[in-house]
Amino acid sequence: MKKLFLSLLLSVILGAGVAKADSALTSQVILTPYVEHDASTPKADKILLDKLNRIVTKYGVGSSSGLQSPFIITGHAIELNKETTATVPPRTAVDLSLTLYIGNGEEGIQFSTCNMNLRGVGSSLDDAYAAAFKRIDINDPQLTAAIDEGRVRIAQYYEQQGPALIRKAEAFAAAGNYADAYGVLLRIPPVCPQYAQAQNMVIELVGKESDANNGDVIAKARAAWSASPDESGAAKAQAILAGMSNASPKMRSQADALMKEMSTRLQKVDDAARAADERRDANAHAERMAYINGATKVAVAQAKRPVYHIHWW
Repeated sequence: MKKLFLSLLLSVILGAGVAKADSALTSQVILTPYVEHDASTPKADKILLDKLNRIVTKYGVGSSSGLQSPFIITGHAIELNKETTATVPPRTAVDLSLTLYIGNGEEGIQFSTCNMNLRGVGSSLDDAYAAAFKRIDINDPQLTAAIDEGRVRIAQYYEQQGPALIRKAEAFAAAGNYADAYGVLLRIPPVCPQYAQAQNMVIELVGKESDANNGDVIAKARAAWSASPDESGAAKAQAILAGMSNASPKMRSQADALMKEMSTRLQKVDDAARAADERRDANAHAERMAYINGATKVAVAQAKRPVYHIHWW
C-alpha cells in the first residue's frame, strides 16, 4: 500500500511541476462534488452528484489525481410545490428551488451560490426529484459566474491562509502523520504564494517518511539477527530487509552494514568451527601417535628382557 501511495505523490508532484499558472483564475483550483444522501431519494441523489461531477469537469475545477479538496460544490433543494397528476396511472410532479453552493466544506465558509428553479415528474417522489435534477443546465450563465467567483475567493483564501497551512502541515509531519501533511500541502494551488514551498516540503517529507519506514525495517532486521546470530537469524533478517522501498543512500548504507556484519560473523563462525575440527583431528592424531609411541616403548622395553621358555620344567 505504501509503494502505491508514494507513486501517487510523485505523479502529483511531477504533474504540478509542469502546470502553468498564468493567472489566478486559471490556476488549479479543485472543487469536490458532495451530496448529502437522503434515504428516501437515492436515485435523485445519484443524478445530482453526476451533474456536479459534470460541472467540475466542464469548468476545469475537478481533481485529476483523485485528491479530495476542502472546497466543495454541493446542492440543496427546497420543495416549492408537489402534486399528483390526473393521468393514468397517476404521477408525482414537483417544483424545486435548487441552490448550488461553493465553499470550504471543512470550515463551513460559503464563497458563492447559484439558484435555479426546476420541475420534474415521475412515478414516485424519488423519480420526480431525479427528473428535476436532470434538467440542471451546466451552461447556465449564473452557474458560470458562481464558479468564477468561487475561484477568486479560493485564491484569496490561499493568499491569506498559506502560512497557516504550511505550519499545519509541519505539525502533522512532526507528529509522524505524513498522510495528513501531504493532504494539506498537495491541496495548495499554484496561485498561493506558498505553492513552491509546499511542493518542496512534499518532496522532503517523502524522503523523511521513507527513511523512517526503512529505519524501522532495519531495526526489525537487526533485532532478528541479534536474537539468533546464526544462519537462521541471518535468513530472517534478510527477508525483513527485502521489505525496504525507496531507500535513500543513508538507509542503503545501514542495510549494507548489517548484511556485512552478518556475513563476517557467519564467516568467523565457519572459520572457528573449521579450526575446532582441525584441532580435534590433530588432537586425535596426536593421541593416536602417543598411544603408538607408548606401545613402541613398551615393546622395546620388553624386547630387551630375556625370554625363558622353561614351561616344560
